[in-house]
Amino acid sequence: MDINMNQEKLMEYIESNANHAITFLQKLISFDSTFKNQGVDGNEFEAQKWLERELQQWGFETHLFEPENEEIASFPDYNPGHYYENRPNLVAISKGTGNGKTLILNGHIDTVPLDDLKKWKHDPLSGEVIDGKIFGRGACDMKAGVAAMILATKYINDLGFEHKGDIIIQSVVDEEGGGNGTLACVAKGYTADAAIVTEPTGLQLFCASRGVFLLKITVYGKPSHACFKWSGVNAIEKAIKIIQGLKELECQWLATKKNPLLPSPTITVGQIEGGISAATVPGTCALYLDIKYLPTEINEDGVEVKVNGEEVKQEVEQCIRNICNGDEWLKLNPVDLNWYLSVMPHLIDSKCPLIDIMSSACEDITGSHIISGLPSGADARHLQNNGNIPTILFGPGNMRNAHSIDEFVDINQYLNAIKILAKTILNWTNQVN
Repeated sequence: MDINMNQEKLMEYIESNANHAITFLQKLISFDSTFKNQGVDGNEFEAQKWLERELQQWGFETHLFEPENEEIASFPDYNPGHYYENRPNLVAISKGTGNGKTLILNGHIDTVPLDDLKKWKHDPLSGEVIDGKIFGRGACDMKAGVAAMILATKYINDLGFEHKGDIIIQSVVDEEGGGNGTLACVAKGYTADAAIVTEPTGLQLFCASRGVFLLKITVYGKPSHACFKWSGVNAIEKAIKIIQGLKELECQWLATKKNPLLPSPTITVGQIEGGISAATVPGTCALYLDIKYLPTEINEDGVEVKVNGEEVKQEVEQCIRNICNGDEWLKLNPVDLNWYLSVMPHLIDSKCPLIDIMSSACEDITGSHIISGLPSGADARHLQNNGNIPTILFGPGNMRNAHSIDEFVDINQYLNAIKILAKTILNWTNQVN
């Protein structure tokens, strides 16, 4: 039987196993695998152990291991201070017959917290099915993606279809806290000819993602009683001047920095802390900024050039210096800058053959394909930048629905993701390496 006949039979098999696929995802949602304290700790253990048992029963070779900070501390984008006791990564391998291209399928098992349970109409751990949707925390981000990549591989194996290259499934921890789980897989030496990270892209192929810096700016004033405000210096008011200046920089970026797959760079003031009471001129104010930047930009000559993250930081710092130099108080009382988180961007080579293979699979199943980019950061950066593995983001679910109350995934999209991934796996791993 040739590969086209195999694929036709595989699509029929996936359709016939729709109830199994739904039940599998519901079970995965039933585990509370939320992170704690922005990823410093987490509840991933029980979900990972269950997945390990299932995959072992299905004939996969499995490896359960806890990330070790000592192994990953030297990598760019490492997030220190996180703990991994009882927070294991799970790697499961379906061995190929040999001489084919290998593929990593990567997804994170951790989710953001459940939030206020009183606001949920549907139990966040129920996996309730209503009107063609599966509800629950992680249904969209990204247990549907994890389930889809696992089941696509399982259903191929159920039918005994050959894949020459190895399929390496990675269910990782602590993505929401920064990505140390995937970084630990890179450190362990897991590699492949290409990778797919099954984040919720709405079945679009995301071939790029933006980089992110988080910056804390501490502004110093001079406290005084509010009735003598003229004898003090209001740190909040000085901080507003910095916000206004950075807004001008953002407007400049929006007008000049472009990438065909991604939104322009942005500067977001996400948090402000300042003052001790309404009756006191505040002596300090802290601004917390999210700064997103592009992997490449189209310059004024129409040429695509790589963006240096350190140069982005220098541009922001120079903008802040210029603002402060224009203010007598800030010039003599400099602000403190603390760059406390880095997420590198990622961009896959447009000539990577996996793009064509996935695009064709999307056309076969949905009648169209869209190539775009992820406006935030993602674990694809670790596989691409640190593992030198060409990586595409692709999966079921709408990113705008991630982290939300009554989070859900559309069942038809979930099943189509399984089909597209299964076609892609067969076509990729049966290429001669």
